[in-house]
Amino acid sequence: RGSEVEGVMDALRSRTARGLEEGGTASPLEDPSGLRQPLSGGSLDGTPQDEVEEEALLPKDKMQGHDHAYLAPPRGYVPRRFILVMMLFLGLFVAYMLRVCISVAAAPGPLGMYDALDWTKTQQGVVLGAFFDGYITTQIVGGILARRFGGKAVLGTGMIMACLCTALTPIVSHTFPLLVACRVAVGVFQAVTFPCVMTLLGVWCTPQERSASVGLVMAGSYTGTVVTYPLAAYLMETYSWQTMFFFLAGLGCTWAVCFLFICASTPALHSSIHRAELAKLSFAMDPQEEGDAPAGIPWVKILRCPSAWACFIGHFAFNWSFYTMLTELPSFLSLSLHFELREAGFVSMLPYIVQVVFSIGGGMLGDVIISRGILSRTHTRKAFMTVALLVPASCLVACGMATSSTTAVALMTTSIGISGLANTGVSANYLEISAGLSGIIMSVGNTVASLPGMVSPVLTGIILDHYACSPADPAACKAAYQLVFSIAFGVQAAGAGLFLLLASSDRVLF
Repeated sequence: RGSEVEGVMDALRSRTARGLEEGGTASPLEDPSGLRQPLSGGSLDGTPQDEVEEEALLPKDKMQGHDHAYLAPPRGYVPRRFILVMMLFLGLFVAYMLRVCISVAAAPGPLGMYDALDWTKTQQGVVLGAFFDGYITTQIVGGILARRFGGKAVLGTGMIMACLCTALTPIVSHTFPLLVACRVAVGVFQAVTFPCVMTLLGVWCTPQERSASVGLVMAGSYTGTVVTYPLAAYLMETYSWQTMFFFLAGLGCTWAVCFLFICASTPALHSSIHRAELAKLSFAMDPQEEGDAPAGIPWVKILRCPSAWACFIGHFAFNWSFYTMLTELPSFLSLSLHFELREAGFVSMLPYIVQVVFSIGGGMLGDVIISRGILSRTHTRKAFMTVALLVPASCLVACGMATSSTTAVALMTTSIGISGLANTGVSANYLEISAGLSGIIMSVGNTVASLPGMVSPVLTGIILDHYACSPADPAACKAAYQLVFSIAFGVQAAGAGLFLLLASSDRVLF
């Protein structure tokens, strides 16, 4: 498949060169009708002329200044890059179900682990943070493995192993150290997820589709969160909290098997991709990206790059409030707003539904802003990231001070929802610094950004215990969560300022 692509490209370059020698335009394939004509005697890859005429020709198109021609795929052909994007969306959907389910299971209540296992708030915080203790350890390893063996194999294997550890969780739950170890292991195997996703997007995603593709893929994590809260609550109330873990583990394994059969690490390795799509991807790629994947990994260059640190800091700040709410939202609704388990599950959906809309819509809007020249890439990333950090942080503080449950839910929904714009900010920015090293840079950034997942749940548990928060004393819980949300505001405000100062969409590493 790789040689086929090279053959197509060589034929185009050769034909173009001959046209220039004869005094023609930059493309000897020009034709007044605006349709692309095949090379004399056949197609670009040597198909006889009579077979070429059976296929429709694409309209004239230009990408990144390159004039090109290729045969249209057959009717009904679904571009393989779109299939990959949807599979990655579903992959993050499942990954976040495995990650978030513990938040529902560990919330105080007669049906969950908290009451059944007689935990303290500090023990609850340790269990909620255990995932991130493992998650931080193999981020960089995941980036290196994805670069070495391809994103497909590493992502699929990591998901299967995370599912097995999820299935073990209820089995070992009565032994606290084993339970914590099991959640740590889930984090270890899920740590490869985002480095693999960025590695795959780096080779499958064209610059023109970058913001929209990243926004859609990342929306999978929010959609998984949306579904997990009510689904987990339903499974716990109808069956048991143990059943919930077994069900989600089976769902994750099903996705992994489908992904390994359907997708490929690169376009050239895909068994059913049409040569038209291969040519389109080759022409659409930014010429600067051709030398953007060196044989070695320039660690010193990455760690000295201000633009890379802008991504790391912005990602850290975003994750502080994101992980705080991801792990504490059911408990906050139960302790401060007196929602029952099922009510808390459905109310917890609302912010993430809005977040999905902002993630996908923000990605599409970002591409429009850039393509029409309204703002430069750098200014677009800075604008979206600033809004995604400052507005949610302000809403969180107001949420902690709200006097009615309706107001608190509205502010919480606004806070989490608008944060979805961060994918058009920092997430897309990872690909622009260096598409060829995006998986490696993301692995470093996600390592830094995993620290909030380790610190925030434990810190929150300590604060709740310090204020003697309990269902019988909602005033103490409210005061405790006001402090938790104020800390989140400070972290996000600092992150927004540093991202504005350091961020750039220029390809700075090579």
